[in-house]
Amino acid sequence: MYNYPYIRPGVFSRWADALRGFNFSGFLDGTQKTLGVINQAIPIVNQVKPMVRNARTMFKIAGELKKPSEAINTTNISTTASSYNPISNNKPIFYM
Repeated sequence: MYNYPYIRPGVFSRWADALRGFNFSGFLDGTQKTLGVINQAIPIVNQVKPMVRNARTMFKIAGELKKPSEAINTTNISTTASSYNPISNNKPIFYM
């Protein structure tokens, strides 16, 4: 009736072509390459995972470091510094 420029193959003929082109050694080679890539990627993922998990905390710490520091009460520092009078001999001090 109509002369189509191509003939569409059926489902079973496509499966048969795929099975004809199947090579078990090629399948094993592909599987081996895939497992090799996975074996290299797993340690990298395990090393990067804590950094990704703690990224939010690192950004919070960086934000706190950028904030201006509050004014320190200088009277407290001067009184504590004058009340502390260390002994200036060169002997070690042992705390027990």
